[in-house]
Amino acid sequence: MKRAMCTLLAAFMLLGVVVQPALGDDGYETLFSGDVKDGDFKHVGDYFLRFGISNGSSQVNVTLSGPSVPSDLSNPRYIPAGQCGYYPGMLRVYVDHIEGDTAYVEVARPSGQTTVAGTKVSCDVPGQTALGGDVVSFPILIQNNNPSDHTYSLSSFSDIGWKTWFEYGDKGVYKISVPARQPRTVNLMVQTWGNTPVGEKKVVAYVDDIRLEVFVDITSANQSADVSFKVGSKIASIGDKITYDLHIKNVQPKENIYRLSVAGLPDNWYARYLESATSVEEMAEVVIPASSDKDLVLEIVPPYSVSVGSYNFTAVVTTPEGVSIKKDLTLTLKSSAGMSVTSSRLAYETKAGQAFDIVVYVSNSGQGTALTNVYIEATAPQGWLIQASPNRTNSIKAGETQTFTLTVQPPGNIVASDYEVNVKVKSDQAEKEKDYRVTVKADSYVPYLGAGILIIVIVGLAIMYKKYGRR
Repeated sequence: MKRAMCTLLAAFMLLGVVVQPALGDDGYETLFSGDVKDGDFKHVGDYFLRFGISNGSSQVNVTLSGPSVPSDLSNPRYIPAGQCGYYPGMLRVYVDHIEGDTAYVEVARPSGQTTVAGTKVSCDVPGQTALGGDVVSFPILIQNNNPSDHTYSLSSFSDIGWKTWFEYGDKGVYKISVPARQPRTVNLMVQTWGNTPVGEKKVVAYVDDIRLEVFVDITSANQSADVSFKVGSKIASIGDKITYDLHIKNVQPKENIYRLSVAGLPDNWYARYLESATSVEEMAEVVIPASSDKDLVLEIVPPYSVSVGSYNFTAVVTTPEGVSIKKDLTLTLKSSAGMSVTSSRLAYETKAGQAFDIVVYVSNSGQGTALTNVYIEATAPQGWLIQASPNRTNSIKAGETQTFTLTVQPPGNIVASDYEVNVKVKSDQAEKEKDYRVTVKADSYVPYLGAGILIIVIVGLAIMYKKYGRR
């Protein structure tokens, strides 16, 4: 009896169906379970099953058909009650029990893994979502449980004609050598189309004759471009230059022209697309060669009178097919403080020891934020005296101006010349500085005093010459 069972099991294996006596295998998802009668047809997944049940028989005649079913698996198979029939990489049919011409069966398909003849092939992520035009990578684990090394042939195809290939490391491969009792992981690469309809699409991979199915769920169709922003939400101060880095990838095998626009901008705001942050020429559209990409900059210019708060708007890239790819952006504006320093004069004249005033106007040119702890530091040549009034002010509100008066006195013995006074206005938020030129002039009696001394010298020489004569 034992020999007969082994012979029967061997016969099933030769027919291409692996029969096992227990259900409970991991890695399968049920497609159908229930009663079937003699002559019933069932459509399960991508396959058709016809069931033949002879009254009083202890096994079910199962015929598998479908466009991707190899010819050697399309012949009738016989699965006894309590046994599983395996169609490698495609289906598992379990016959629970048979009553007359009715059998209770369960049909399941591999959920990302299959095992054949000592080799296990699996994928941890057999179903992935993608946009039309994306490249999707499926990691395929090949476990060689055999006692000898083996080189496996790799092949793949897509029902709708997507380009598929295998990569190992950074190389494209079509064969992979796996040492005995060791694993290797190859990546099944799938290049989807930009105009692929929304929905799930199947890709089939073969490792030798082991079939593995993976699935790509296209969530957005008819996009010929992949659009992304490096940062979609920014915080800036009012008055800052605000830019967003934009990346557009043409996923089609032809050159495309993409129109650029911005929707939802608040009133009086301005936006423009630039080739780079230093460019000045505005762009309304961009030309991108086949299967290439382009980096652009979106510059946002709010009005100076804008209020503090968060603002939302949308960058729009329109494809040649008229499909608008939209990316939502956020800008949060915070208050800013700006300082400007002015004086009515930058040059002054004075005399040695004579004091004079330099008037400095400090304005807060920012929005919303006050300048705090504002004071002046002045630097002059050694011996000069400088006093500021007021010496310090606690704050200058946005749009307001504070007047500082610097009283400057040069030394009394200073030489007449041009001198420089440096003034720094400091605050907790900003700092500015200005230079002032000071010309120190000689007193008006000095020339006369010099002339008098010269006359006395000349008269003295004349008297001496007259008295002593020529010797």
